[in-house]
Amino acid sequence: MTVRGERTCPLCRDEKAVPLFTKRGVDYWRCAACTFRFATPDVNPNLTRTLDGYEAAYLQYLADDASDAANFDALYRWMERFAPLAGKRLLDVGAGSGKLVRYLRSRGVDAHGLEPSRALYDRFLSRDSAFACATLDDLRALPPQTFDIVTAFDVIEHVPDPVAFLAGVRAALEPGGSFFASTPDVESGVAQAFGRRWHFYYPYHLSYLGPRTIARAAPRGLRVVDVTHRGRLRSAAYMVRYAAEMILGTSAPGWARWFDGWYVPVNLFDTMYVVFRNERAPEPLR
Repeated sequence: MTVRGERTCPLCRDEKAVPLFTKRGVDYWRCAACTFRFATPDVNPNLTRTLDGYEAAYLQYLADDASDAANFDALYRWMERFAPLAGKRLLDVGAGSGKLVRYLRSRGVDAHGLEPSRALYDRFLSRDSAFACATLDDLRALPPQTFDIVTAFDVIEHVPDPVAFLAGVRAALEPGGSFFASTPDVESGVAQAFGRRWHFYYPYHLSYLGPRTIARAAPRGLRVVDVTHRGRLRSAAYMVRYAAEMILGTSAPGWARWFDGWYVPVNLFDTMYVVFRNERAPEPLR
């Protein structure tokens, strides 16, 4: 079933975004003016779901894992190609279970995290003063504070307005500061080949960006300096659970646990890692 009607594009504000398809009860749209794709669920599941409501694959993604050290070491080396990290003040937006922030603090980074989901904050972060249950918008109500580096890995696809999100990132960055992000690449060959069956079209994701649209969404002064597609180590069990729950919308088979200790490098080249630099002084926070 395909939805009917038109919507205003959250990116360029054109009023004639057209329907693409409906999948698992969620409507997806494409802007004819700027090509931005977005979803419009009745309720944002990222902020309303309780911990018990998350799929097993997502909880495994949040939990400590044997692959974390290798994945974070590789991520750290990649980030250091663009900005020194040790001793810098860093804000991780959408901190999840806090694994990245804790890793960075162990490497001498003055890292802090924001997590807007009350369920995730209460479960993983509430006892650690390095974290706050807040959004970038909440920073505007606090005394002005800025960071040398902001990160948002696997986050911007979860927000309904990427323009406002990136404006908040720039406001939180020092002049000359760097922003590191990752998000599904809707312009990738895999996304184009699979269409509506692309695995990243699922209810948690609201904004679908590519190299061109993410650059357009950024405010003046927040400039894209690099885009790449990096892989990660994943357990075979996680991939089975992900395929069952996130792609097929069904329960993962019990035998998946047999492969929890098997790790393989995975890169479908449909997740982009983007580096931005803040080339303007931030506007005053209000």
